[in-house]
Amino acid sequence: MTSSPAIRARTEDTCEADQFTRLLTEKPAVGITEVDVGITQYLGLRARFSGVLKQRYTDFCVNEITRSGEVLHVQNVPVKAPLLLPQLMEEEYRKEGDFDIDEVAEQQIAALLGDECILSLREVAKSGGSYETKKPDGKDERANVHQLIRVAYNGKINSKTTTECTLRFSRLTGNSSRNRRQDLGRRNQALEPLDPMVVDNMGSREAFTHFSVFRESQKPRDARHIIAKFLHTKPKLVTIAGTTDQRGVIVQRASIADTSIERLVSLNKAFHGIVLSDFRYEKEQINSGYLRGNEFIIAIRDVELSTGGSNDIETVLNEALTSLTKTGFINYFDMQRFGTHSVPTHEVGLKLLQKRYKEAVQQLLGVRPLAVPQSVAAREQYARDPNDIDSALKLMPSSCMPEKSRCNWLNAIRHIPMNLRVIFIWNTVVSGRIAKFGFNHDAEDRSESVTARPITREEINTGKFTIFDVVMPSPGLDVEYPAHPDLRALYEQIMAKEGLSPYQMRHKVKEFSLSGAYRHVVIMPGNVQWWYRRYSDPLQQMIRTDLDIVRAREETGVEPSRVLSQEEIPEGDRVGLILKFRLGPSQYATMALR
Repeated sequence: MTSSPAIRARTEDTCEADQFTRLLTEKPAVGITEVDVGITQYLGLRARFSGVLKQRYTDFCVNEITRSGEVLHVQNVPVKAPLLLPQLMEEEYRKEGDFDIDEVAEQQIAALLGDECILSLREVAKSGGSYETKKPDGKDERANVHQLIRVAYNGKINSKTTTECTLRFSRLTGNSSRNRRQDLGRRNQALEPLDPMVVDNMGSREAFTHFSVFRESQKPRDARHIIAKFLHTKPKLVTIAGTTDQRGVIVQRASIADTSIERLVSLNKAFHGIVLSDFRYEKEQINSGYLRGNEFIIAIRDVELSTGGSNDIETVLNEALTSLTKTGFINYFDMQRFGTHSVPTHEVGLKLLQKRYKEAVQQLLGVRPLAVPQSVAAREQYARDPNDIDSALKLMPSSCMPEKSRCNWLNAIRHIPMNLRVIFIWNTVVSGRIAKFGFNHDAEDRSESVTARPITREEINTGKFTIFDVVMPSPGLDVEYPAHPDLRALYEQIMAKEGLSPYQMRHKVKEFSLSGAYRHVVIMPGNVQWWYRRYSDPLQQMIRTDLDIVRAREETGVEPSRVLSQEEIPEGDRVGLILKFRLGPSQYATMALR
């Protein structure tokens, strides 16, 4: 590390600046790999193949499965027809324009502003628009004008002093085109009937309104913020059961309190990429975890065998997919949970558990090519002068929540979800367990039949439990670690490398004391189906979205299939695989596809 040519004392601030510079440069600016986050093992001897995932957002469709087991689909998108004609609105406004003028007050205005102003003010009062004139010099005179305007024109005119030292007068009643449209919308909302199908299913008015959110290539957080923005409420009041990928077509259930179905229906004409449907009043709110899982329909394009050769590709893929239905897959936390930046989220979490708060935040602010583009200028500013936090914060976009926090390192790091701090440990330990025991389960493995407990040798011999019953804990206060000495040692060794202990998870900051949780090691996907499509156009759509199906049903009266048939796709040399299956909460389709 070279120092500045200027001779200076190495104060605490300069040491911190040098340390930050080291943090910025000690790792290459590349994305993380599966090995970096403990994803190293496979089940079975499946043939390897390559393909393109999520080339189009319609290649990745996810439909939430409710707690009752129903797969959510968009059934109808209600559209309301206007009943209140604009001509009627104009007539009402003309009637509002008829009022008595206080001539005494008007004469006083003329004395202050001049006789030529009176005709213009009367035109504003009756027909709308605005009028601007030079303001009086004295403060008392200006105050008198504002008061006289209200009296003379019966409150129909709004007056204000502008930054250009003038007085501006405008119609107060909403006789502008914008206010007319807003008033028309409010009246329409009160008068228009809802779609009969909506009325049949909505139920009686309750505290919460449940509805389905259809979103195309939108983050869950962004969708909630957009809905809240149009409703003029806080995003946290729009609740959803689970979070899913951004790039895809997602249907999930949401709820909001004290909001009418009519108001939600009216939002559809304002949204792009979001559609609200299937409304119902309910007594309870939808909260995180209120789901049984998700159904995935995924198109993989340009499928090729990794080993090459002349084997028929469909035969090889059939064997691999049949293996998936029999042996399942390792239930790793997928790459998306760890972030895609050169400083992965779990590394920041480690520094948090080590109580190195400032270094954790400095890693978040590191300059890296994979950072959010809008944040690059702020990161570069902070790298130039780590002590000038204000200049960097002015440049940081509001979407970067941890980075946006002001100089309180502990508060800034609180924005990182708690489970991201230890999930990489779970991945790494499970890889070690699979490497040692493979698909077999061993005495002292734990089962989550009711509560996690060790499996006995007798239960293994009688077949009471299988590998699909085995769970492993993520580190925390309320979990029992495996009794098997090798597995227990894995936790100890992995965490010791980071200066942590699985038996000392209590933290002086209460919310950083993790309780831990049990997670199944191997998962069997449900309802697995697959299709092959030969095609030539690299952007050929292969899966119909829920909205595509609703529109086709409305146009033809016939509901088309979810997966386009080969007859609907011009045949070519490219091979596409369409895969459909179901997973539980916090289980990842990308891990099933490994």
